[in-house]
Amino acid sequence: MSRNTQLSHDPPTHGMNIFPFASMAGGWLGPLLMFWLYVWGPLRPFAYPPGNLLPGWWFCFLVVGCISLWWVLPSVYFEVQRFERTGRVYESLGVLLFRQFAPNGDLANRWERRKDPYFRVIRGRRSVADFLLRTEQSERGHLVLFALGIASAAWALGIGWHGWAIYLSLGNIVVNVYPILLQRYTRNRLHVVLNRERQREGKT
Repeated sequence: MSRNTQLSHDPPTHGMNIFPFASMAGGWLGPLLMFWLYVWGPLRPFAYPPGNLLPGWWFCFLVVGCISLWWVLPSVYFEVQRFERTGRVYESLGVLLFRQFAPNGDLANRWERRKDPYFRVIRGRRSVADFLLRTEQSERGHLVLFALGIASAAWALGIGWHGWAIYLSLGNIVVNVYPILLQRYTRNRLHVVLNRERQREGKT
């Protein structure tokens, strides 16, 4: 098989993926950083009320706690629960629609196949196992950002910046909650594939 026709299962980070990545970075991560620069003070617009709005030292412990979620989450958290096995809960929440536009989602994969008809995200048991790990890592990252987003929105609400609180909360749903739901939905589907292969091998 030639190099051009080799099957590929590594999700690309170019092409159509540029748009969802840019949308998430520019639509939520950028404003999140801007919010804290405004809270800090020197870069706060003149239209905003003056004064020291930074949280106390205790907030550092909260931030550390949010970041530590990457390491402290137990493996049992990533196990597929009984209510998740049909996938209907996630489908009713619009996960399939979100998957169309997500990084490495349906539209991005179809775009890749226009250029490379042999492109596949999943090809065999090993790639399934690799992708299972990717879903866990992605979910860890989005959980950290989700927790930081909640803390930021709560602080915005506490200092009376209600517009920022609403924006950061809504953006948190799109940028972090739905990716978390998508990773869990995908992980359930991958477990179904692995179980089918094991059953097929057991019959042979």
